[in-house]
Amino acid sequence: MARPITPEDLYLFAWVDCVRLDPTGRRLSFHLVRPDADARENRARVHWAQLDAGTGPAEVTAGKQDRGAQWSPDGGSLAFVSRRGGRDQVFVLPAGGGDARQVTEQEEGASAPRWSSDGARIAYLGGVIAGADAVVDDPRPPEVEDQPRRAPVARIVRRLDYKHDGAGYADGRRTHLFVVPAAEGAEAAPVTSGDWDVSGFDWAPDSAHWAVTGNAEPEGDLSTESHVYVVDGAGARHKLTSGLNASAPAWSPRGDLIAFVSPVKPDGGRHERVWVVDPEGDSEPRCLTAGFDQNVGGTAITDMRGGHGTRLVWNRAGDRVYFQASIPGGSQIYSVDLQGNVRLEVGGEYRAVFDFDVREGVIAFIAGTPWSPADLYLWRDGAETRLSDFNPWLAERDLAIPQSCSFTAADGLPIEGWLLKPSGFVDGRRHPLVMQVHGGPHAQYGWAFFHEFQVLAGMGFLVFYVNPRGSDGRDEAFKRTVVQDWGGADYQDLMSALDTLIQTTDFVDAERLGIAGGSYGGYMTNWAIGQTRRFKAAVAMRSISNLVSEYAQHDIVPWGRNELGPEPWPDQDELWRRSPIRYVRDITTPLLLTHGEMDLRCAISQAEEMFGALRLLGKEVELVRFPGESHDLSRGGRPDRRVERLARVASWFGRHLLPD
Repeated sequence: MARPITPEDLYLFAWVDCVRLDPTGRRLSFHLVRPDADARENRARVHWAQLDAGTGPAEVTAGKQDRGAQWSPDGGSLAFVSRRGGRDQVFVLPAGGGDARQVTEQEEGASAPRWSSDGARIAYLGGVIAGADAVVDDPRPPEVEDQPRRAPVARIVRRLDYKHDGAGYADGRRTHLFVVPAAEGAEAAPVTSGDWDVSGFDWAPDSAHWAVTGNAEPEGDLSTESHVYVVDGAGARHKLTSGLNASAPAWSPRGDLIAFVSPVKPDGGRHERVWVVDPEGDSEPRCLTAGFDQNVGGTAITDMRGGHGTRLVWNRAGDRVYFQASIPGGSQIYSVDLQGNVRLEVGGEYRAVFDFDVREGVIAFIAGTPWSPADLYLWRDGAETRLSDFNPWLAERDLAIPQSCSFTAADGLPIEGWLLKPSGFVDGRRHPLVMQVHGGPHAQYGWAFFHEFQVLAGMGFLVFYVNPRGSDGRDEAFKRTVVQDWGGADYQDLMSALDTLIQTTDFVDAERLGIAGGSYGGYMTNWAIGQTRRFKAAVAMRSISNLVSEYAQHDIVPWGRNELGPEPWPDQDELWRRSPIRYVRDITTPLLLTHGEMDLRCAISQAEEMFGALRLLGKEVELVRFPGESHDLSRGGRPDRRVERLARVASWFGRHLLPD
C-alpha cells in the first residue's frame, strides 16, 4: 500500500537540468543531481544518450559537482564545469570515450563554457579581482580543502552590487569573460575587464567577437539596467542598447542580429520580451514579442529547483528564435520570426517547462508536473516522447493530485488556484487547511511538484494555493497591479479566495486554518496574521517584516525602488503602513520563522525583527536559523537542512492544527 511522502524522502529525489542536443539532433546531454545523505551535499554528474539507440542514458563523469555540459560544433566533445578543490573549472570530455581534460586554471573559478563556431576555443565566465583596494584578503591557506579561501580581513564596499544571494559577498571579485584554446596545454586570456560584471554572453559566428550583457557604465550599480555590448578580442566594447534590462544574448547564425530578453522598461512587474538588435548598432533594438502579452521565461515555482535564467535559441536559418513563455499555471515553448509572428512549438497542459534546446527541427526539453519533479521529453516529427522517469519511487507514495479552482475578486478580476486533498479525504468531513502564498511577487503557482505541499497533504491537511493579482502567467496589466501596493488588493484576493472555498464546500474546517509562504509569500504571511485572527498557525520563510529597513539592505536595491516605490527618506509613512511589523501587537497567531543566515535577498534581520518584537510582547514565536544557507534553502540548500526545514514546518502545523 502506498504511504504518504515524508520530509526524509528528499534523499530519494533525482533532479535533471541543462538538456543540450548535439549539432545533429541525435544525441543529448544533461546533468542529474542527487542528494548525498552521508556527505550532506548534492552530487551532480553529466549524462548523455543516443536518441535512436534504444538504450538509456549513460553517466559519463564521476566528479562531485559536474554540470552545464555544452557540445562542441562538430559533436566530438563536451565542455562542462566541475568542482575541484573548492573552485569550479572547465573540463573537456571526448564524446568517443576517454578521460576528461581540465582546460582552465582560473584562480577564482570558471563557469558557463561556450564553444566558438569553429570549435577552436572555449569562452567562459571567470572571477577576477577588479580593484586591489576592494578587499583585504587573509593570506593563509583555506582551513578546509573545499573552501576557496578564508574569510577576508576586511571588505571595502563602495557600490550596491557587493553581494549576490547564493554567491555571497563579492569581496572585490568581478565576473568577466575569458577565452581559452580548446587544445591541451593552452592558457586562458581575459576578454573583458573593469569594475562591473558580465552576466551573459554568446559567440559571434566569426569566432572573433562576443555579445555580452551587463552594465559597464559609471554608477551602473544604481540602476536595474543591463546593456548589450559587442566586444572584440582586444576587449573594446560597443554599446548597443540603453534603457533596457537585457539578458540571454544569442547571436544569429547569419551574424546579422543579436537576440536578447528584456522588459520594455526596467520597472516593476513588466513582462520579459524577445528583442533583436543589429550588432553594428546601425538601428534601434526591435521588440519581436511586443504584441505577445505573455512573459518570456518560465516562472512556475517548485521546491525542487531554484529559478532559471531565460534561454533563447536560433534556428539554423537565423530567421526564427525559440523561447519559453508563461501561461496560467505553467509554461510552454514558442518561437517568433523576424516579423514578430509568434508560433506555439510545444504545448501541453498540467506542466511547466524548465529548460530546452533545439537542433535540426528536434526540441528536447525538461518539464515537471504535479506528480513528477522533472523529466526529459523530445518533440520530433510532430510527436512528443517522454524519455525518462528519474523518480520511479514516487509510484509507491500516496500523492495528492491538485484540483484547479477559479474565484472572482471583489472588483471582478478572475483569480485561479489549486487544492490538494489529503490522504483519507472524506467529502463532508471538516479537514484542517494550510494556505500557501508564493514569492516574487511576480512568480506563480501551477502544475509543478511541491514536496512541502505533499508532506502536508500526507499529514491530513488540505493545501490551498492561489495566484493573486501580481502573479505571472497572465497579461502584463495583471502583474503590474501589485506594484507599490503590497498588502493591498493582493491580500484581499487571497482572503476572498479562501472565503469562497469555505463557503462553497463542506469540507474545510474554518477553525483550523494555517498560512505559510516564502519571500514575498513570507511577507504576506506576516502581513495576514497582523490583519486577521482567522489563522491558528503560520510559517513565514525567508520573509520580510519591515519594508523600511529592508528597502536598502538586500542585494537588488534598485529593484526595490521599481517595485515598492520611492525611497523612504525622509517620508517613511507609506512603506511603514505596508510593513507587517507595524501591526505586531495585533498578532495572536503562533508564528514559526525560518531563514537562511546567508540570505542576501531578504536579510535575516527581517526575521530577527519579527521574532524580537513578538517575543518581547509575550507572543508565541519561534525562529529557526540555517547557517550558511541562502534565499534558495528550500529548493537548493544542503539536503539535511532541507529535510530539517520540512520537518519543522510539518511539526508546527501538526502541533497547532491537528488533534492530539
